[in-house]
Amino acid sequence: MKKITEKIKGLSLAVKLQIAAALICTAAIPVHAWFSYQNKIEAMSKIKKPPSINLASGGDDPAIYINLENIDVLKGTDKYFVFSVEPGKYSAYDIQLSHTTNIPFTYELYRIEEVENEAQGTITYTDHTRTIDAETGLEVETKLYYSIMDIDDSVTTDGKLSLTDINPDNDHDHPDNPYNTFTRTLGNEGALDANRRNYTANDTVNQYVKPLYSIVRRVPQLYANEDGSDERDYFAIHLTWDTNSNITVSDSEYWDYADNNKETDIIYISAKQNTYTTSP
Repeated sequence: MKKITEKIKGLSLAVKLQIAAALICTAAIPVHAWFSYQNKIEAMSKIKKPPSINLASGGDDPAIYINLENIDVLKGTDKYFVFSVEPGKYSAYDIQLSHTTNIPFTYELYRIEEVENEAQGTITYTDHTRTIDAETGLEVETKLYYSIMDIDDSVTTDGKLSLTDINPDNDHDHPDNPYNTFTRTLGNEGALDANRRNYTANDTVNQYVKPLYSIVRRVPQLYANEDGSDERDYFAIHLTWDTNSNITVSDSEYWDYADNNKETDIIYISAKQNTYTTSP
């Protein structure tokens, strides 16, 4: 080692520089080869998006346009709201509805399909994908028409999906039920204590409202999406209610009837993949 060191010291500066450059290039060859290999692998390997299931609105609209607002219960006794599921390559999925008990709405879920005109469909939706009116040349929104599908399968009868309530039977937190003997009727506020009323004094909020959950499992996809296209399955939430113009807050059956002077229900829709042979 000592002899090698002495020989290196005896070399001229030009020779030393040549040796140093050669060593650097030798070290760079494997590094360059590694980067070159990785770039080739990245170019040859197409990055695939993971499969997903998405909620959307009616027509070609995204989920942001799912809208259950502006329900005037004094005008009619029911209303339909359209949404859709983009199942991707999943053959089946679960749909869950969650809502609070502020207003005694009844929630039903139907499979629907788009039809050509109002004569064929009783459910309407305003598409927010704007088109140009041929006569005026102005951008306009398009009204779409839907009809309940005549379909029967393991989860659907005449287009109606079989929602299953998944709440506990007893209202364990009710102050008048310390021994859990009070059996709760889902959606029937009239069966509960009178203190559950809203706005009895100084706009006091209803502190006893509860979330209700219902689910339909393994909804089969209607459209084959082998190419990964964004085909959709369309659904409608059907809200129904009873009204009584003579009822007042002081009446014991006040919560049996829908009224505009009550808090707003909060409604959640969720969907998830479920292609298992047996429901989890």
